[in-house]
Amino acid sequence: MADTNVTKRIYDEVHGYIGLTDVELEVINSEVFQRLRFIKQLAAAWYVYPGATHTRFNHSLGAMYLMGLIAQKLFELGYVHSAEDIQLLRLAALLHDVGHTPFSHAIESYYKNALGLDHEELTKIVILGSSIRDVLDYYGYDPKTIVAIISGHYREPLYNQLLSSEVDVDRMDYLIRDALHTGVTYGIIDMQRLISVIVVDGDGNLSVLDKGLDALENFYLARLHMYRAVYYHKTVVGYEHLLAKIYELLCQYFEDSLLPKSLNDIKRLVSDGDIAMWHDDWLTGYIIQKYRDRSTPELLRELIRAFLFRKGYKVLIDLSKFSDKPLSEDDGDIKLLRSVEVNLKSLLNDSDVSLFVDDIKIVDEDPHTMPRIIVGGKQSMPLTSIENTIISRLPKRYHVKRLYVLSRSFDKARSLIQVS
Repeated sequence: MADTNVTKRIYDEVHGYIGLTDVELEVINSEVFQRLRFIKQLAAAWYVYPGATHTRFNHSLGAMYLMGLIAQKLFELGYVHSAEDIQLLRLAALLHDVGHTPFSHAIESYYKNALGLDHEELTKIVILGSSIRDVLDYYGYDPKTIVAIISGHYREPLYNQLLSSEVDVDRMDYLIRDALHTGVTYGIIDMQRLISVIVVDGDGNLSVLDKGLDALENFYLARLHMYRAVYYHKTVVGYEHLLAKIYELLCQYFEDSLLPKSLNDIKRLVSDGDIAMWHDDWLTGYIIQKYRDRSTPELLRELIRAFLFRKGYKVLIDLSKFSDKPLSEDDGDIKLLRSVEVNLKSLLNDSDVSLFVDDIKIVDEDPHTMPRIIVGGKQSMPLTSIENTIISRLPKRYHVKRLYVLSRSFDKARSLIQVS
């Protein structure tokens, strides 16, 4: 992006000064986008890492900045077609998280389970149904094209891969930003080196030169460590899991325009502009209000008390492990944990015991998202077919299998399973 197009500069703690064009500035100044200032990037991770209070707002600016760097490089190489496409890609990166719910993934599980909506679908609803659409239309950028890039369905595979692949601008920014704010140095990546070796192969796919394998290995190792140390840290997951249960009960017991329960509710929230208030600070205040209200069901008040005063879920049994295969419902560890869960629930309060299971991809072998390596300046090869790389030896998945118990019942639960 040429400096002549820059209207304003914002200082970012990771990338330094980020230049903004007129359309970017107007999108950022919209009430819908300003909401991201009040949504933490790492939900409840600040319960473990006090510095992890950075927001989706910061991250969105960072992703846009990195997209600009890579798109400009690929434009000069002839793979991004025009300066207008650079702007289009920057806008897609800027808006890729605009649909996140309060506390991000912790609450999104409710809408995924209840309505089948993930944050990409919510982002589509926000972009096409809010004032952001008007801004994009005014400056001549098709909102549906931006949605297509964000969802990975644009006609140019390369444009999709820049934002939705194994090595995309989203992951690049959040790894280094999350590592900075948590203080977990395992997440540091050689971002400048990685960008310098990104190219496009003969089929138009995002690729990495073989001389950049060290930087790519560092990227994968950093992500693996951040999964274990931050994103799926046992205590972080416990509080996010607790928050999800609280939100589900709030939706069950109460009516509020900021507690959307259907697709139409969400669309109305967006079209009315009330979505600008739908963020972490609002939800925290609402939770406190219901905690203080003596008419709130006692079960909900107990869970809120556990969340507010750091008396939440603790891991009773952790059988998490790495694997090269998808997690099966017939997994023996899960069957064991479910058996213990049922037994403990018969002896303790039902809400005091909770099973958490997830299957996280460490190395995604999907040919549409996997980076390709150009070896010796010749035809590209899938990353996993390169034998002399650490990545080929990494486990493909991380199976999280944990049984949680609320702090108030933890000692009793531990004694019960020891007896049994």
